[in-house]
Amino acid sequence: GLNIKKLKEGFKQIYGDSVFSFLFDYKMEFARKLLESGENNVNEVGLKVGYSTSSHFIAAFKKKYGTTPKKYIMSLS
Repeated sequence: GLNIKKLKEGFKQIYGDSVFSFLFDYKMEFARKLLESGENNVNEVGLKVGYSTSSHFIAAFKKKYGTTPKKYIMSLS
């Protein structure tokens, strides 16, 4: 059978990243696109990508992109 350790190692070999990092990048990219669409506010986007509080989402977004979601939206216009 395939244990978790081997699965994680195989995933990292194929994608060059851990499962956690891969999912984090995917969620942040999706969040960025949602923000760009202008159809959702920051709180709604955070909830849609799986954050229960906006503060956690804002911190994660800033870690990934170096700016807050609100400042990112403002930079688009």
